[in-house]
Amino acid sequence: MAWSYGYYTDLNYSYGYYSEMNSAMLRLACLGQAAEPQLREKPIYLELGFGQGVSINMHAAGSAGSYWGTDFNPTQTVEARRLAAASGADLHLFDDSFEELSSRNDLPDFDIIALHGIWSWISEANRKIIVDIIRRKLRPGGIAYISYNCLPGWAPVIPIRELLSLYQDYGDGRMSGPVGMIEGALKFSADIAKAGSIYFQENPVAGQHLEHLMKQGRNYLAHEFLNADWHLGHFSDMVRSLEDAKLSFVGSASLLSGVDALRLSETGRKLVAQIGHPIMRETVRDYLLNRRFRSDIFIKGPRKLSDSEHRDAWHAQVFVLLKPIADIPKKIPCGRGEVELPTEKYDPVIEALSDDGYRPKRVDELLRHPKLQRLEPKDVVEVLTVLTGAGFMGPAQQPSQKVIEQCRALNRHILERALVGMDLHHMASPVTGGGIAMPHMTQLFIRAWNEGRVSPDLLADYVWDFLDRIGERLLNEGSRIESKDENLKQIGIAASKFLKFELPLLEALQIVEPSLSGEIAMRGAMDGGAGAPRMVGEAMRLS
Repeated sequence: MAWSYGYYTDLNYSYGYYSEMNSAMLRLACLGQAAEPQLREKPIYLELGFGQGVSINMHAAGSAGSYWGTDFNPTQTVEARRLAAASGADLHLFDDSFEELSSRNDLPDFDIIALHGIWSWISEANRKIIVDIIRRKLRPGGIAYISYNCLPGWAPVIPIRELLSLYQDYGDGRMSGPVGMIEGALKFSADIAKAGSIYFQENPVAGQHLEHLMKQGRNYLAHEFLNADWHLGHFSDMVRSLEDAKLSFVGSASLLSGVDALRLSETGRKLVAQIGHPIMRETVRDYLLNRRFRSDIFIKGPRKLSDSEHRDAWHAQVFVLLKPIADIPKKIPCGRGEVELPTEKYDPVIEALSDDGYRPKRVDELLRHPKLQRLEPKDVVEVLTVLTGAGFMGPAQQPSQKVIEQCRALNRHILERALVGMDLHHMASPVTGGGIAMPHMTQLFIRAWNEGRVSPDLLADYVWDFLDRIGERLLNEGSRIESKDENLKQIGIAASKFLKFELPLLEALQIVEPSLSGEIAMRGAMDGGAGAPRMVGEAMRLS
């Protein structure tokens, strides 16, 4: 058999970052379930199938501890090692298969073993090897994080995957290269839908899904649909698969998944509340939400926190905003569509966290804040959980000097790459121990700021010079802006917004070093629009 074991390798995987895999986020998700993992102060972390290595590198740079990982695609391992060399973090990255990794004699016992998505795309034999690795190498009290495609959500669209896979094997695109083959497979499936297919007529969600696939990045589609193995199962199947590894289900790593008030109808909430068994309760949630994807946390021997321990742990938890206060919306997407966040609860918490230059704050400090006196502690905890689950804030730490230096080194590398590519969309924060979303234009602003350009005009000139040098322009509502003056005007609006709203937060997150001339920047910043246009390469780039 080929070294890829049926896994698709003609196109590399996308440069995704997954914040749920951050050890700080995993601890918080366990805290939300009143479960305590037994993790060492400097945990040892293993990621199976790290892709381009963005997540594992962000987490290794931003955390104390040792990080290990494997991805049997050597091209992706080379890319991950480039990032590791930049940060100098404690990383051990291999291109071993799971079978090869399991037979190594130099593996330590791990506090956390994590795998994102890979479970759905590998053979049954490899899934058994992963369970064996977890059984033998995860310490008692350790965390296993597994995200995977699941039923019932995928059930109506399984035949589309079969069409794509068959076209790969027997279609006309075998000589047209990987991207051409994917384009041909999508067109072939669409032609079937247009030819009066009763399947598509009786399953309208399948047609909607096919239209959605047309807009997806081709690298993502290749790895999602064109592997030889494509495993779908129910949540209960996953639980049974992990029984031999002595794992107990704790909860979802996606914090919003557990907030039934936002995701379920009143009737659904009443139904779920009546179900005592956790496996059945989660399964019913999956059916109510028609869930296609799960991110689950299991612990080898979880310890339940007492009420007082649970309360004290929440009070000691530290949070920080991850978005400027002006960018936090009043509505968030949830299971029932967009849900409006009650301003009387959410606004005071957001405002309190933005005080003192976005300084991270403990929950017990927030509870004493004058703006939060009318809120019950349970309401504050719920707001913090929802805002973290929505990506607007996150758990924070007091980083060591070593962690700070590792993040600075990795971020310097990312900013250098911003001059030649747009593939890395995150930068490392020593405060969160992970990655923070960072659009390409913002990366260029940070470069210019680091070079001493502290006014909107100077920042705009820097970005324009970059765009003009590579022959790119901004897009506004899908149309290319050709005029230099109009490009500079729009970049200037974005630059003013960066200086006024984004820079203070980036300093609090220690992605940008605290400025010696912040007063100059604030005086120079004009009010910026919230909807600045994107660069052409950023807009056209396959997501």
